[in-house]
Amino acid sequence: MSSLKKAIANSLGFVMLLFFKRIALKQFEKCVLSIYFHNPSAILFKGIINFLNANGFKYIDEKEYYEIVKGNANISGRSVFISFDDGWRGNLKLIPVIEKYNIPITVFVSVKPVISGNFWWEYTDYIKKNNSKISSVEDLKKMTNEQRLYHVNKAIEHRKLERSAINSDELCLLHNHPLITIGSHTYTHPITIMCSDDELQFEYRESKKYLESLLHTNIESLSFPNGDYNKRDLSLLKKNAYIMAFTTSVNIFNDIIDEYEIPRISINSMGGKYENISRMLGLWDQFIQPLHFRLREVNRKLKTAIYCF
Repeated sequence: MSSLKKAIANSLGFVMLLFFKRIALKQFEKCVLSIYFHNPSAILFKGIINFLNANGFKYIDEKEYYEIVKGNANISGRSVFISFDDGWRGNLKLIPVIEKYNIPITVFVSVKPVISGNFWWEYTDYIKKNNSKISSVEDLKKMTNEQRLYHVNKAIEHRKLERSAINSDELCLLHNHPLITIGSHTYTHPITIMCSDDELQFEYRESKKYLESLLHTNIESLSFPNGDYNKRDLSLLKKNAYIMAFTTSVNIFNDIIDEYEIPRISINSMGGKYENISRMLGLWDQFIQPLHFRLREVNRKLKTAIYCF
């Protein structure tokens, strides 16, 4: 995101909050605010936490959220569940903030990067340079799992990267922290709907097996990589003894939430504080996103008219 776009988005977020924050906050008297991060800066993370603290949110852990979803516990005031996807080494620098405000979090970890040091999409630039038919990470995501791994493994052979993922010792450090729960984010972070049956079974079974063996604990939760899943995924989760799973759906306001399809709102690591706050309160999707789509449609029609003329 360019500096100008970030500034504009942040300004729009600030305006949304100025006019609609009080109304938006009322929604969370009846539902849990569920948000997740990837690799945020300490400044962005502190900004989000300061907003939550200033507006009376209570932090709940994974087990408390599970009981609420199952209908065994009631929502008491404004509550927020916070999780992190992937297992970035940069998350370690956020521990002082987590400890200062006693914030329970869940970190969903992909196993292969813990072992190898990096996430597969970090090799996209190299792959693009050596494959004229691949222009973006989205092209790789649309491939079968076998095809994508072919390109990624070739890149790994030729390109050395500085470690960006936590290692096994750091994973154990996180697990042993009283405020942190570890969940699975599959073994290699595939696009699960592009996997064969055997590949997908491997992802769910072996990630659980590795984490449980290393950490000597039961791994009961998972978040879907890239947010993609279908009925096959849900069936395999139950077969492999997961009791809950998290999506990237933003439908946190639904009256009924399935324990294997728990929604979460993404915090954009490259976005500004006010943009992200307006997103997590639902204001961005309610006001800005529809406007953005309309402007794109107007722009498309203008281009078509000019071309025809």
